Amino acid sequence: PATAGGSGTANRGGGGAGGYNSGVTNYSSGAGGSGVVIISVPTNRYSGNYTGAPTITTSGLNTILTFTSSGSYTA
Repeated sequence: PATAGGSGTANRGGGGAGGYNSGVTNYSSGAGGSGVVIISVPTNRYSGNYTGAPTITTSGLNTILTFTSSGSYTA
């Protein structure tokens, strides 16, 4: 059976599925997924100057900021 298109996964940036018009019923398309920005900075160069609410982790010698909403990082 025909159904509406599924939406893209949040924070993965994927597109939504296409819609379908059967001539009788109009099935809408899904919304695209929101994006994500990941910044990796050597920890000894990390300034700590950011806006928004990134998730901050470390891996080896790097500090990693993951933005899933508005924000910025200034070196």
